[in-house]
Amino acid sequence: MKYLDLRAKIKTNLFTFNDVSKYFAGEDRSLLKTQLSRFINKNLIGQLKKGYYYFEKSEIDPYEVASWLYQPSYISLETALFYYGVIPDVPQNITSVSPTTTKKLVTPVGIYAYAKISPKLFFGYRWVSTTKEKNFSLAKKEKALLDFFYIRRIKDSTELRLNLNEFDKRLFQTYVKSYPRWVAQISLDEHFN
Repeated sequence: MKYLDLRAKIKTNLFTFNDVSKYFAGEDRSLLKTQLSRFINKNLIGQLKKGYYYFEKSEIDPYEVASWLYQPSYISLETALFYYGVIPDVPQNITSVSPTTTKKLVTPVGIYAYAKISPKLFFGYRWVSTTKEKNFSLAKKEKALLDFFYIRRIKDSTELRLNLNEFDKRLFQTYVKSYPRWVAQISLDEHFN
């Protein structure tokens, strides 16, 4: 496999070893891995984690990477709350929730944290498309706030700086029914104008 062949066959910026294997099915898998390592050493491609690669670091959407590195997952908690303008503080890493595991991945483009959530609470997210190729799964703001309370074990919101303008109270009330009672008892009254 030559680098120009790789670029010609893989049209997306992000790709996996499985993508490479599919396009170069006739070649030995160990030789493909060796060639990819050489491309990394020559700075022709970059590696996010084992088996996950990119061509251009400058073209990476950090939110897209979060949904791509580990599935199933959706961006939530502080990251989603900041994305929607609910909290003013910029998160240090991109945080997602997953029904299968808790893990932290340190990559050349950022730190990605995944918090395990009960499978019955894995809902309330949507796909966001930024371009034809780039998209990511993101909690709706009401769900992100509930995930934040639940996973961070927050029992009182009075000290939080929350901007709940354009917040759908009905949707929040629908979602909160799936959470433990202690989450439903958190008052948000002081955050509404």
